[in-house]
Amino acid sequence: MSPRRTILRELSRRQDDGGVSYTRPGTITGFSTNPSRYQAAVNALLQERLINGTKDAEGRLAIAINTDRIDAVRREIRPLGARPATWFTAVAAIALVVVAWVVL
Repeated sequence: MSPRRTILRELSRRQDDGGVSYTRPGTITGFSTNPSRYQAAVNALLQERLINGTKDAEGRLAIAINTDRIDAVRREIRPLGARPATWFTAVAAIALVVVAWVVL
């Protein structure tokens, strides 16, 4: 799974009911194994405003899901089978196989 989806899923799990729960990016699963990719993903998500960033009590970055963009976040982390493009591609591939089989 991409660092972007991992970060969004982890933050959505840690989110309170309707509230905001700030977390340090370093505590997210996988961040310690590849910090440069995860930091780039955090920066991209901050720039797209899918997550909010603030400083915690120690002055370090803490992030949380932007509750104003929760629909965009849910679209981003939905499973592959729930995406319309996946279904369209599958139907088109099946149609091509059927047409090829009928023609031959």
